[in-house]
Amino acid sequence: MNLPILPEDKANHALYGLVIYALSASLFAPPFAMVAVFACAISKELYDSVLKEKAFSNADMIATLCGGLVGMYIGLFT
Repeated sequence: MNLPILPEDKANHALYGLVIYALSASLFAPPFAMVAVFACAISKELYDSVLKEKAFSNADMIATLCGGLVGMYIGLFT
């Protein structure tokens, strides 16, 4: 059985989402920490699309949000 391979870029986005969530959850309630993850994710993609002239990547933004959700799950259910 071959497992799907997560591209390195998406793994980095997920890891950064987890770290952003962990840092912001130490200051705010979990829903507000997810808002911080969302704000960082969309800001990064807007920065890439406007200043670096790359395409806005929904997949990168979703990977970042998934990292935040993993952090939220760990924080709430462990």
